[in-house]
Amino acid sequence: MAKLLSKNSGGPSENARRRREVRKYFDRADKDKDGKLTKVEWYTVLNSSGVPTSREEVEDFFDFMDRDFDGRLTFEEFMGEESTIEKLFKNMDRNGDGFVTKQEFLTICNNLTAEQVEAAFSQFDCSG
Repeated sequence: MAKLLSKNSGGPSENARRRREVRKYFDRADKDKDGKLTKVEWYTVLNSSGVPTSREEVEDFFDFMDRDFDGRLTFEEFMGEESTIEKLFKNMDRNGDGFVTKQEFLTICNNLTAEQVEAAFSQFDCSG
């Protein structure tokens, strides 16, 4: 499994093959088939596969990999990849400062009115 998860070995076709293989294992571990792994699912699959793992180790893994803090891992989170929301945010954050200004937002969402942008920022802007 460690070889499957290692990055930067082989070309694009090898990486695609490796990703498909990891996805197959991920889907098998996802017992409720909701597209996300729970801590219990991950703990169970590891220990039943002969990889002795403590609940604390699973907690630490999820704390590190769970990018949306919902307590479950999507395949993308499991692979350490950016989520769609993170990619969208980075696309909006033109100057790369970690914040999306109203102007940056309006540049991407140019079909919105100034009033709609104001409404969105008043509802979702946590930093003021």
